[in-house]
Order: sequence, then structure tokens, then C-alpha cells
Amino acid sequence: MLTPCIGHCRREDDICVGCKRTLDEIVRWGKMTDDERESIMAQLPKRPDPTSVVPSYRSRNPFKRRTG
Repeated sequence: MLTPCIGHCRREDDICVGCKRTLDEIVRWGKMTDDERESIMAQLPKRPDPTSVVPSYRSRNPFKRRTG
């Protein structure tokens, strides 16, 4: 089965940092048709890098260090 997974699985706002798929796409991947998977894989290079997107929320943890 064709997959964009590169084994660097970590989520940022429900998007995998390694493959840029959404959590929903990852969950449904095995049940998708080959055409659906190919369509998503064609979109992945155009998606923004999830680590470069500034989160829309601010941590309420006063001990968490902010970077950037």
C-alpha cells in the first residue's frame, strides 16, 4: 500500500509533522481507495510545514518555554 509515512510521527494541531497528513487522513488511510490516496499524496508537497505555523493558542502552562 502506498503511504507518505516517513516514520517521523508527531502531531502539531492534528497534522503529522513527518508526512503532513491530517489525523483524519491517517485514520482513514487503510480504507481509502488507491485513487483517494494518490490524490492526497499529490497535495502533500503543497501543504505548509506544520512546524512553521504559529499555534493559534497560547499555553496556559507558565513553566513552558516559548521558542521562536
